[in-house]
Amino acid sequence: MPDRTLSDFAHFYATVLLQELKSLEAARKATLRHVGLVCVMGGALVAASIAVSAGYHFGFGPIAAVALLVASAGGYIYRYLIEDYVEQFKTRIISRIIAFIDPTLEYWPSQHIGQSHFVESGIFTRTPDRFRGDDYVKGKIGSTPIEFSEIHAEYKSESHSSRGRRRHWHTIFKGLFFAADFNKQFAGRTVVLPDTAHKVLGAAGDFFQGLNKSRGELVKLEDPEFEKIFVVYGDDQIEARYILSTSLMERIVKFQRKTGRPIFLSFVGTQVHVGVAYSKALFEPKVFSGIAGFKNVETYFDDLHLALGIVEDLNLNTRIWTKQPGVEEPGRG
Repeated sequence: MPDRTLSDFAHFYATVLLQELKSLEAARKATLRHVGLVCVMGGALVAASIAVSAGYHFGFGPIAAVALLVASAGGYIYRYLIEDYVEQFKTRIISRIIAFIDPTLEYWPSQHIGQSHFVESGIFTRTPDRFRGDDYVKGKIGSTPIEFSEIHAEYKSESHSSRGRRRHWHTIFKGLFFAADFNKQFAGRTVVLPDTAHKVLGAAGDFFQGLNKSRGELVKLEDPEFEKIFVVYGDDQIEARYILSTSLMERIVKFQRKTGRPIFLSFVGTQVHVGVAYSKALFEPKVFSGIAGFKNVETYFDDLHLALGIVEDLNLNTRIWTKQPGVEEPGRG
């Protein structure tokens, strides 16, 4: 991957992106006018229902029903109205930023990494009932094949009451999900998770983590800084320690500090999977404010640079592993 700095990107913004962004501003404002018109119509419909209910003493029920219908329909209409603008933005801006960072990468705005990657990673114990995503990127960084996208994985539950049955959706993971190939076939699975139990319960949290056999054995490591932030489970204690060398643990800690977000990793099959949790949508354009300012597009550059930098941050191109566990190639690590 070319070493693109923020200064390089600022020049690219001024010479290439700015003109495109100014052109897209017209599309954004037109979209915003349509959204505003729909909001006015929805507000008028709710106001009319209030007036009718007050005149005929219908009470709050009809008003609530109309308001719920307007809100539900408004969400669908809003997504429909911004669809073309979002597609233009991703085609003309996000794709160009990705090509600027590394022109060998392929980008599909409306696709996402496969659910099989997510499930086979073993990071999360629940199988999603709903799996969505977008902004799929695939290619090679050096000698390492990679792919990633934004995803939102959810499971459902149901509750029953006098009003009937209700379905509820719960987030398993939302954020950036990354997969890279290793020059190594792992015999078992090693999973690295945020150590929330230790932060909350201290030594008691460590005890309860040891009771969680569904993920395999709790693996205790020699790096106290790493142990403060992460908890590790593995099918094989020896292989887990072999994978999580001192240098790799240091790199994972640095990567977590760099992102400032919950980080999840797994090593399974021939793959390393990395999840970086986000609450926001990563590569979506703004609708209600201007998009041409540098600070706006700098955020997209930073998020993409972070994703593509995982290979370097975790030193994946070094290919330190041989086919035999416990044996490292000389001069590497």
